[in-house]
Amino acid sequence: MTEAADSPNLHMAAPSVYLELWVWIRLARAAIGAPRETSDTAVLTAVRDASAAGVVFPLSATHYIEIGKITDPRQRADVARITASVSHCRTMRSRRVLLRHQMLHAMHVSFGRPTFRPSPPQVLGIGAAWALVGERAPLVLHGPSGRVDMDTVPELRDLLRKANQYAEFQLLAGPRDEEIEDLRRLGYRPEAIREVTRSRLAWEETYAGMLADDPISRHELRVRVQAREILHEHYELLQELLTEYRIDLEREIGLDPDRPRSGRPRMTEFADRMPSVRIAVDLKAALFSNQTKTWTVNALFDVDALSIAVPYCRVVVPDREMANLLSRSKAGPRSGTRIVTRLRELPGELADLQARIRPADGGSWDADWVAPDEDFCTDMEDLRVLAPRRPSA
Repeated sequence: MTEAADSPNLHMAAPSVYLELWVWIRLARAAIGAPRETSDTAVLTAVRDASAAGVVFPLSATHYIEIGKITDPRQRADVARITASVSHCRTMRSRRVLLRHQMLHAMHVSFGRPTFRPSPPQVLGIGAAWALVGERAPLVLHGPSGRVDMDTVPELRDLLRKANQYAEFQLLAGPRDEEIEDLRRLGYRPEAIREVTRSRLAWEETYAGMLADDPISRHELRVRVQAREILHEHYELLQELLTEYRIDLEREIGLDPDRPRSGRPRMTEFADRMPSVRIAVDLKAALFSNQTKTWTVNALFDVDALSIAVPYCRVVVPDREMANLLSRSKAGPRSGTRIVTRLRELPGELADLQARIRPADGGSWDADWVAPDEDFCTDMEDLRVLAPRRPSA
């Protein structure tokens, strides 16, 4: 396998902590006065203080999907409210954008093309669109003549900022039951995501069944899982970049048609130079190796989220099973990322991050998003207060 020196340092400049959904659920319970464990209240306080001090708690596309699976509207709103108020709906960029950079870097190191070291994309952004498609899509103000320049109506700037915050909270919380019928008439189709998820789960379940009938060594299992990961998850991107940079993959990996396995070593090294692919492969190989373990949707979501979070965040809080698998694969040390295995240990990690915060960490890229000491808008009443009053007749 490739040494870490072959992989770029992908950590965001701002100190960042990735919390899996189960943590947000625990924090939501603590926020409404019903903590699962007594220590959860102290964890919630530490998380809020760290967020106010400049520690970033980014969301991923997986958060939006998983929160949408919560069937109880009240619980879903509670989880979305604490998540939005702490994270400010700052998100990590879509997986395709991040993997494009990782793949280009791996090609540069492995094949010498592109000849330049690719520039990293901006990872941290705002909102659901940034997480899902890689671009920010804020609400804008339109008048009879088109889009309104906010410099011409500065009195509405705060209202528009708050409206965008509230819109992002609503995207996280999802529609209320009474809104779904109207949304369906506009094209809302949440089952589309479920269909894709079922297809991906079936892909893993099918291979688990094949392994039960044809056991193989751990080394061979990892090679095959890696090949499946590239072909099933990243084949389109791989073909796009091979074409763009005119790379003959078979030649670059030294594939001899008369020796089918001859290209394996270089292909394996190439794939391992993409940190997110390597983490996903290690996690999936570990899951496949335990034939008593049944594949679940949650396992798929965990792999998706952690394969992005571990390379890009300073601290990651997975569930116990995934923390154990990450520890066995040494993904944390390889990425320079702390893997927290017990929630009550998180405040100590946050204190260390806060001690290292520099004024430049926060940057100015989102200075117009949440003002200092401002509460994130999760209540329509906050918007009504800012709305301009109509003159009396």
